[in-house]
Amino acid sequence: MTTTSRIRRQMSILGATALILATALVGAVPAQAVPGGPTQTAATSKVAYAALGDSYAAGVGGGGYLDTCLTSPAGYPSLLSADPGVRHVALLACSGATTADVTTQLSALTRQTKLITITVGGNDLGVDVLASACVAGTVDDCFAAVAVAQARLPQLAADLASTFAAIGAAAPKATVVVTGYPLLFESPTDPRKVAVNQGIMLLNDLIEATATGAGFLFVDVESAFAGHGLDSADPWIHGLASPEAFHPTVAGYEAYAAAIRAAIG
Repeated sequence: MTTTSRIRRQMSILGATALILATALVGAVPAQAVPGGPTQTAATSKVAYAALGDSYAAGVGGGGYLDTCLTSPAGYPSLLSADPGVRHVALLACSGATTADVTTQLSALTRQTKLITITVGGNDLGVDVLASACVAGTVDDCFAAVAVAQARLPQLAADLASTFAAIGAAAPKATVVVTGYPLLFESPTDPRKVAVNQGIMLLNDLIEATATGAGFLFVDVESAFAGHGLDSADPWIHGLASPEAFHPTVAGYEAYAAAIRAAIG
């Protein structure tokens, strides 16, 4: 998607409502973990691939969790780490991590680190409070949370920029791949679901603009999940009834990994 088309898309989004609903994407699983705890870490001087970020980067929704960060062997970093030629891996992503927590994950990075992947941003908006307000609360509760989220958006942009700068400084030779989030619902007509998808688009646009501004690659997974959102015949996202709600399934993480492989060649 071109920058121009993204700007046009943003102009059609109902900003405040979309922002708050977008955060439901990453807020369904409680942040029980202590962010930054790696599951698989090579000797610090040898880390060639490092996975940073939040629950999407840890693999929540993939099952078979290995630690309190909810690292899954089905998550996209684990899938990438099994590719031929990938070695000295550090899986540092942690459920509940914010941009500030990612900075604590950087100690494993060195000038020898060649590849970094990261998914982060949603938790900075306070998704536990927001999801509760918009899913379990009244309309007034939800719109009050919308105002709070809207006020936090400029800070998120600044925090993403700061985090990306820290990553670049810690691993100046690495290819850094920043991913977005999938749209939750497949071709929705319900205005609430439309707002959720529009909010995710806006969040992705913010992440993309900040990532490309830092000289990083951005991987947009919206098209990768097309035809597989909630309400489709074959969803790759866990539904509301699941304790892993609004996170990818095993098939969803395979789509993430494929999109990243295509981006890095």
